[in-house]
Amino acid sequence: MSQLEVTGLNKTFGEGENLVHALSNIHLSVNKGEFLAIMGSSGSGKTTLLNCISTIDTPDSGNIIFEDFDIVQAKESQLADYRAKNISYIFQAYNLVETLTVYENIILPLQIQGKSIKQYQQKIDDIMEKLAIQNLKNKFPNQLSGGQRQRVATARALIDDSKLLIADEPTGALDSANSENLMSLLQEINASFGITILLVTHDPAAAKYSSRMVLLSDGQIIDDIDRNGLSNELYLEEIYRRTR
Repeated sequence: MSQLEVTGLNKTFGEGENLVHALSNIHLSVNKGEFLAIMGSSGSGKTTLLNCISTIDTPDSGNIIFEDFDIVQAKESQLADYRAKNISYIFQAYNLVETLTVYENIILPLQIQGKSIKQYQQKIDDIMEKLAIQNLKNKFPNQLSGGQRQRVATARALIDDSKLLIADEPTGALDSANSENLMSLLQEINASFGITILLVTHDPAAAKYSSRMVLLSDGQIIDDIDRNGLSNELYLEEIYRRTR
């Protein structure tokens, strides 16, 4: 069942000789519970596409529909409500609050939305256990390794009832071992919680954990690969074959 529909999306930056067509007539359909990797080299348009979906950027033309909600035509107050209720983020830079403990960072989205911490306590415990960070709950971000900080950021992104998890180069600041651990966790989270994940990455080794990959070049989708039941290793081989 389609959850996100992008049709005829166009986005330009600059003007005259400096005009850049960041996105050109993008058509993309994403099903509920799908784990989609958006790949492409620097300047291919992948981050611009993600920014349009998450309302950071406004497209010049085209439509973006998320569960019958028209993102492009919505007012700013409606977009703020859409973001709060539907989208969680994982960033390369973690974006943890340094003066808050691990536990306080995780529950921050609930506090901002005025939700009951007690009502979510079981989910908080389950997520912390799944991410193996229960023993870190009273530590501060500056006491954590990069991999631990990213797991805390992931827990924070999962704690509310968001339907769409957006991960923008989440492994960019991690070594290969922690990158593999994080992507394996995202794959497991996708399977366990059924949350739709949009991953932007330039790395085939990260994309191999997705259920589907679209490849962008010069603002256009030039390939669309479905896992079709392949193992991570065989899927990675297919991604390499199609992206070289």
